[in-house]
Amino acid sequence: MSAPELSVVVVAWRAREDALALAGAFPSDPRYELVVVDNSGELTEAGAALGRARLLAPGRNLGFAAGSNLGARAGRAPRLLFLNPDARPTPGALDRLLEAFARHSEAAGLVPRLVGEDGAPQWAWQLKPLPSPLALLAHAFFWSPTRGPRREPAPGTAVAQPAAAALALTREAFEAVGGFDEGYFPAWFEDVDLARRLAARSLALVYAPQAVFVHRGGGSVPALGYGGFLAAYDRNLARYLRRHHGRGWELAFRTLVPLGALARLALLPVRRPRRAASRGEAAAALVAAARAALAGWPAGGALR
Repeated sequence: MSAPELSVVVVAWRAREDALALAGAFPSDPRYELVVVDNSGELTEAGAALGRARLLAPGRNLGFAAGSNLGARAGRAPRLLFLNPDARPTPGALDRLLEAFARHSEAAGLVPRLVGEDGAPQWAWQLKPLPSPLALLAHAFFWSPTRGPRREPAPGTAVAQPAAAALALTREAFEAVGGFDEGYFPAWFEDVDLARRLAARSLALVYAPQAVFVHRGGGSVPALGYGGFLAAYDRNLARYLRRHHGRGWELAFRTLVPLGALARLALLPVRRPRRAASRGEAAAALVAAARAALAGWPAGGALR
């Protein structure tokens, strides 16, 4: 049997229904293989519902980065598409990706077009420049000044930092930079880190809006909880600052996180964080975030 042309790698954690929906929408075409990494062990009994998908069950939550690396190693194609379980290709999307790879043979990877379930484009969130260290410090106060383009880019436009919700790469480029950094656990900033390492090698990513994927978004955050989200997000942002901008920037962020948590606590009576299920949950998470920053984000505490 000939090798596929594109391996689609999906890392699923507490996303059983999304993963099954994606498997059901996956085209029956030998040019494409679907590799699902089951980080929570929910799909082992799915059987025929997974269709042609290859299921990898590591027995624990590896996180997005390590799960993606595992799926990439298991894939047989020279091109990889990393796809969130709550994203699915529209008819012909994978064909359009192969066509774009042929058209942009010099590119290290392609960035498909994401749209919501209502058809609204997500490019303003999906396509961003690499963040400056000052912009990352603003996250301590729950503000992200890094913005995507005001208008949707033309096909073939270079994208500095695409979201990994749908990111296609040549295997050669992915392996050249060592894949995803598995230290970003369980998720967040591994895609920013990968984009920066690709850019450092002048390996370009280009926009391929002809390939459209429907993306629900936020599928794993409710299962993680607001406290788990803040813990992972802050710790991984600090790791990114340390690795790419130095320990001084990491220390600055560590100093600002408790101040931002206090400010957010003061606003709780009038504004509950969108990701928190209740004001009580938000308050506990913000206090924990401040304490973790003061302690330097000790290892442990991430959901497995």
